[in-house]
Amino acid sequence: MKKTIIMSLAGLISIAIPLATLQAGSDALVDKCDACHGKEGRSEDGKVPSIGGMSETYLHDTMMAYRSGERPSVKYKPKDGDENDMNTVAKKLSESDINAVAAHYAGESFVAHPQSVDATLAAKGKKVFDKACEKCHSEGGSVADDDAGILAGQWKPYLEEQFKMFADGSRPMPKKMAKKFKKMDEGELAAMAEFLAGGGK
Repeated sequence: MKKTIIMSLAGLISIAIPLATLQAGSDALVDKCDACHGKEGRSEDGKVPSIGGMSETYLHDTMMAYRSGERPSVKYKPKDGDENDMNTVAKKLSESDINAVAAHYAGESFVAHPQSVDATLAAKGKKVFDKACEKCHSEGGSVADDDAGILAGQWKPYLEEQFKMFADGSRPMPKKMAKKFKKMDEGELAAMAEFLAGGGK
């Protein structure tokens, strides 16, 4: 009996050591992510999306797509930092790292960025969005549980950059999305970016 207890304790200790190491590593990873995405995943730069509050599934899948090269990224240089991109960053991460980072940011709250928008253009964008995007990006793209990212309240320059990448084919889309997206003209995309930047309302 005593031998069994000792063996069980030894097993628990062996499990606890890598968990503690992972926690320490996760903290360092989060600090690096915060350098671009902002504290608690709340970006302060219009070129970078806020990721705090997005679903764990979405964050995991997105980073895995960056790691495999399935999703392209753009070069970015944070203030007082070195230029980098998400493909390069993700390739250096193990899946355990990615799981830890996804869980961390999923536990934060998403905060929409206050931005001035053209109300008339945003109203047009709402009509476009409701017709083409609402089915997958519900409630104006504000629901994390859709596992499709949070669009409402993101920086307008970031949204515009992603729309451009979808339009020129450099960022792939699911077939259902591509079918609807390709029907939109530049004016509709601009209006939709205005609507989403305004909080999706």
